[in-house]
Amino acid sequence: MRRHLPVTVCALLVLGGLLTEAAPAAAQTSSRLEQEVRDALRRDRGLRRLEVTAAGGEVTLAGRLDTFWLKSEAIRRALDVDGVETVVSEIRLPTAESDENLVEDVSRAVMRYPYYTVFDYLDGRIDNGVVTLMGRVTGDRDKAAEIFERVAKIRGVQEVQNQIVLMTPSTGDNRLRTSIARQVFSSSHFQRFASQPNPPFHLIVERGVVTLVGYVQGEIERRELERIVRQTNGVLRVFNQLQTIN
Repeated sequence: MRRHLPVTVCALLVLGGLLTEAAPAAAQTSSRLEQEVRDALRRDRGLRRLEVTAAGGEVTLAGRLDTFWLKSEAIRRALDVDGVETVVSEIRLPTAESDENLVEDVSRAVMRYPYYTVFDYLDGRIDNGVVTLMGRVTGDRDKAAEIFERVAKIRGVQEVQNQIVLMTPSTGDNRLRTSIARQVFSSSHFQRFASQPNPPFHLIVERGVVTLVGYVQGEIERRELERIVRQTNGVLRVFNQLQTIN
């Protein structure tokens, strides 16, 4: 007499067979992802030392790198590999002696950025090696990304949070910037800054509205700069946020 297995037992046997077949397939997928991520990282000598492991669509990167820029590049390249869904970072970075030292390094990197002009304004803060970049920059090039790269390459920076706003390119605003600069730097109060690409004060022009930020020598210069800008043809409104040194 033939004995029939219960339906539930048959289902479990079938499921067990499917799981047995699926396991090697999953292992092959993980192995393929590991190799493809390694290949992607090998294009940059600085990333070749990282260890790569994969489980499903999740890839883990581990090891030590010199800068946050390299870390962000490693994660970006791993995510670009087809089949990678998430990246877990166990990458270690060197730490700075103090946030005070990092402030000097970050400030120097920003001030030496060749496209930082009187019509841009950048600010930021640093907390335990995490740098937050803020401000507004003109949209004639991707200044936010370029400044991010400069700061991310500083040894000791643990992370860069980029909150820089790229202003919408505008022919009208560009003409207004030129007109304002001509008026400001022809004034006896500000002629000394005419040859400086990055003076202590900045003029943020957006849709005809001008915001004055930064520093001037005293209250007389503060009022004079506002007067010049306010009387420039095409300026719709002025916000004076200047601070005085004396």
